[in-house]
Amino acid sequence: MAYPSTVREIEDTLGALAAAHPDLCTRALLPDATHEGRRVSSVRITSGGTVPVLITGGVHAREWVPPDALLTLVQRLLDAYAGETGLEVPAFLDSAPSPDIPYAAASVTASDVKRIVERVDLHIVACVNPDGRAFSQSSPANALWRKNRRPPPPGSRCFGVDCNRNNDIAWDYERYYSPSGAAGNSASKNPCDAQVYIGPSAASEPEVRNIAWLLREHDVRYYVDVHSFSRKLLYPWGMDGNQTRDESQNYRNPNWDGRRDGTTGGPYGEYIAAGDLDRHVRVGTSMHDSIVDGAGSDRRARARSEYAVQPSLALYPTTGTCSDFAYSVREDGSMTSFTLECGSDADGEGGFQPVPAIYPKIEREVHLALLALLLEATVG
Repeated sequence: MAYPSTVREIEDTLGALAAAHPDLCTRALLPDATHEGRRVSSVRITSGGTVPVLITGGVHAREWVPPDALLTLVQRLLDAYAGETGLEVPAFLDSAPSPDIPYAAASVTASDVKRIVERVDLHIVACVNPDGRAFSQSSPANALWRKNRRPPPPGSRCFGVDCNRNNDIAWDYERYYSPSGAAGNSASKNPCDAQVYIGPSAASEPEVRNIAWLLREHDVRYYVDVHSFSRKLLYPWGMDGNQTRDESQNYRNPNWDGRRDGTTGGPYGEYIAAGDLDRHVRVGTSMHDSIVDGAGSDRRARARSEYAVQPSLALYPTTGTCSDFAYSVREDGSMTSFTLECGSDADGEGGFQPVPAIYPKIEREVHLALLALLLEATVG
């Protein structure tokens, strides 16, 4: 299957993989159909594993790499386990620069593949937002469409909601923040905002409800939402700066409504337990190291494989995001949640829609990061 895949190709590939590996892989339709009537598939890969992990991609329509990279990860993991072999991440030669930049082959051993499949209960939704992807791929004029395809409200011609602003966590950002904080938040209540319209109510969108259902139904403990672009490994919180001292400073506490500012070092910081913060930094560092070390010895390849491990706020303040919501689902703080922002608009990588020639480089980074997280999940 050639990158970028269509929605139909994604569903057909998932079905074929489940049919080829019935003892390891099952495919299920998620509960809520999209606004255009599409059903979204989730695949489950396990051979008795008990640590629930959920990985999603394609939340934003224009980000074409994540669904394809998740499809090939599923295929490589299944083939390696069935064949009792290691999982190979192929070498890649970037011939656009002069001189060429070689990226080394990398691998996960057969024993580690076995450990992942037999200890992890892995769920993958390759394309959360199929309506948006289909529209983005329908013509060059629509290529940068970001949202889903929610029909316009009465009196409007404006379609769509940003599914990464619609989750039920601090969704009403104007109540959550001070006026200045609300103005700086990457969100909008305007249905005609082409980027970050939050929707008419929290979790109004079927795509969002599907993810929430999976998180709760399977008691997920590790979550990664794959996006593009910026070469970042982002952990909670994205709503405000992190702090580990005062538990009363949390998004559930209405005493802070209208006073939060969405900055680091301000009067308010979103509480995260010190142990949870340490765990996210440790897992994020493992993902970072896997990408860089997998690039091999060429200093240029390693430099172009550097992903920053940061709180999500480092990108910009956001409310209602998938990864912040996922972290909040387990109130004891035992969830490990990341947004993986793959690729770059620098170095000829092309941003949201890299050309096919560079796609394997970004794909390998997604695979190396996710495999590192899965290995972390095998130890609890």
